[in-house]
Amino acid sequence: MAEPDAAEGMPAIEGAVAAFLDNLQTVRRLSPNTVAAYRTDLAHFAEFLKRAGIDDLASVDHRTLRSFLANQQTRGYARSSVARRSASIRAFFHYLTETGALTSDPSTTLSFPVKGRKLPRFLTEQETEALFSAPDEGSLLTLRDQAIIELLYATGMRVGELCGLRLGDVDLEAGVIRVIGKGDRERTVLAGVPAVRALGDYLERSRPELARVKGYRGDALFLGARGAPIDPRQVRRVINREARALVGGEGVSPHALRHSFATHLLASGADLRSVQELLGHRNVATTQIYTHLTGAEIREAYDRSHPHA
Repeated sequence: MAEPDAAEGMPAIEGAVAAFLDNLQTVRRLSPNTVAAYRTDLAHFAEFLKRAGIDDLASVDHRTLRSFLANQQTRGYARSSVARRSASIRAFFHYLTETGALTSDPSTTLSFPVKGRKLPRFLTEQETEALFSAPDEGSLLTLRDQAIIELLYATGMRVGELCGLRLGDVDLEAGVIRVIGKGDRERTVLAGVPAVRALGDYLERSRPELARVKGYRGDALFLGARGAPIDPRQVRRVINREARALVGGEGVSPHALRHSFATHLLASGADLRSVQELLGHRNVATTQIYTHLTGAEIREAYDRSHPHA
């Protein structure tokens, strides 16, 4: 486990932050985006300490941390951003005490609850049907886009996970796909008949032609119009464009398809632990945000699923 750097010429705070970020990346193997979020949060914290004239982390107490969060609110940051910075600080000081850099943790009782957490957008079953009933134009990009949309909804995978798929990750005959999720955790997701059919059409009729555009010889599953591996920004444009045309003109993100996947499974009687496994959540509490079902939906699922209903 990496420990805070006490190298000459490096301020204690900057050295501790650098060691913590290195630990997140090399030991905990968090995603680059997650590490970047921690870096941003702790940069704000370090700036606050500098303005307060504090250059020794051992001098930081609970009151200092509360003052920092209040300062962030005063400067107009959203409650969700301040809550995330609170969580980043707790993780940072936990690391410092765990490695022995500090003898006590001033953040143990630090909290910043966010009221009224907004749930992500999800599609109703009728909207989902409209999205998948688009006419098949048979073009290279249409075949690709249909495969992307079908796969995101069928598997509930994240957009970054989809962009990271390789040809060898897909078993069309079995309808299973190997996914590398957050923290390099591997899981297997399931694809139904429509997704398998759409993916098969793309692999047979579209991908070879896209790969020829610039002679791409790699094994990325999804390629862009210029013959290079597709990236999350391109996928978001695809989903948003298709949704605006077919779902009442309202924009939809790839995460909305992941949310729809989980919502529709739970509404049809799937158990929470199974959905947790398919989504790749480490903690079942994360999966529980998808349980926003109406009483009627819960009753319908109970009547259909329970043997003594």
